[in-house]
Amino acid sequence: AGVLFAVDTDAHAPGQLDWQAYGCARAEECGVPAERVVTTWTADELLDWTRERRTPVRAAQG
Repeated sequence: AGVLFAVDTDAHAPGQLDWQAYGCARAEECGVPAERVVTTWTADELLDWTRERRTPVRAAQG
């Protein structure tokens, strides 16, 4: 269990792609281990996680 993170730039312009390094540095400074950052996983690790993941329980609609 636990929180997973994705570190990306959410870039809307080419110059904003440089923000990736800032996001990674902040995650490291905050003590986020790489194994909890889904954007560090291999494609196989990510696919395995999606296969093992349970569908969230949705609130009853009424």
